[in-house]
Amino acid sequence: MRQKFALVALLLAAAAPTFAATRLTYPMSGSPTPIYWAKSAFPISYMIDRRVATAFSGAETIVNRAFDAWSNVPDADISFRPLGVGDNLQPGPNGQNSVTLMDDLFKNQGFVAATTNWYDIPTGQMREADIQIDTSMMRSDYNIQLALEHEIGHLLGLDHSAVLSSVMYPWISKNAPPALASDDSIAISAIYPKMSMDEMGGTLQGRVMGDGGAIFAAQVVALNDDGEPVATALTNSNGDFTLQPVPEGNYRLYAEPLDGPVDPRNLDGVWRNAQVVSFPTEFFGGKMHVESGKIYGNLVVNSAGSARLNPKWIGVSPSGRTEFSLGASPAMLKAGDSINIAIGGDGFTSGMTTFEVLNPGVRRLSDFKYAGNYVYAMYSVDKNVVSGSAVISVTSGNETAMLTGALNVQGTAPAAAPGRVRAIRRG
Repeated sequence: MRQKFALVALLLAAAAPTFAATRLTYPMSGSPTPIYWAKSAFPISYMIDRRVATAFSGAETIVNRAFDAWSNVPDADISFRPLGVGDNLQPGPNGQNSVTLMDDLFKNQGFVAATTNWYDIPTGQMREADIQIDTSMMRSDYNIQLALEHEIGHLLGLDHSAVLSSVMYPWISKNAPPALASDDSIAISAIYPKMSMDEMGGTLQGRVMGDGGAIFAAQVVALNDDGEPVATALTNSNGDFTLQPVPEGNYRLYAEPLDGPVDPRNLDGVWRNAQVVSFPTEFFGGKMHVESGKIYGNLVVNSAGSARLNPKWIGVSPSGRTEFSLGASPAMLKAGDSINIAIGGDGFTSGMTTFEVLNPGVRRLSDFKYAGNYVYAMYSVDKNVVSGSAVISVTSGNETAMLTGALNVQGTAPAAAPGRVRAIRRG
């Protein structure tokens, strides 16, 4: 008999299968199994509790917009059916997906929102999901739509992402726009594809190896010519990874440790049991051209030694000012900006540590300056810069480390739709 199990999303040693992005994956009958909605479940219906709908002006509209953000992903076959507002809705396995206020179980626990998924064992097929919102978020200046989009990602079966600019990043930023990153869109398209994978892009398969053998939960990133982390995946306990679908285009592939700002403790299920392995960020060979429908296999990334360099924080300040508030949230840049960018973390050495913004539309104007455990410099943002997430590469001596998705660039040229041309429970 199939069992129903509740998985609570707040802001086992078996080998997990390899997936593009990071799916909520749990041991079931001795096998790691991702949770998902059956095709017949769509459109997924949901109802908003009246206490949420009346908590602030336009609340119902904002909730519906957050659901629309996922159903509007071009290559994802996702749809929702809003059932309007109901009175005294309660989370629980009652056959009704709901958006409610946070109940006593999660109140005052530091979560701004939480999602509970109810699914069958051993299939992983979801039956219900309930989103709860803490009243503190509605009284704050957090981007509520962004937080809701994050929770809806959990509702659909996504775990957290280690890409700072991703909607599925574990921490909500007050200044980030409620826009899905390429990694978010490709992740959900891989679970609920509107067409065949071959039509949406190519497949990259390989393994990440360190001094001790295969590395579990290394993040593998496909980086395009604009410095955007288009698609990511975590390796399984055999070190294997699969990136699919990767849109047609030119890419460089790198592997980095899951050692902060996001680490396995911020994930769930099988990923949470991974041990942090410190290794220098390593690229696979040179640039590769990816075509739809093709498989690129045996991409082995070997990284020797352990890493001392570990960038974790970023901050920005306007031109002419050098006071920074460093944090683990993506920094916002706009077309035409002249701005100081600071990067901080572990293993930084004054006079030796430098960094590079991999987006070609963001150019350094000054020498590097040092203060404590961070380094900064002035940059200009081209007026015609392409919108999207960007990676910062930090170098100290012979060691390199990435801060993936550290910048959210708001350009005048829109990014291409992921999957076409190029490309918070988890509370």
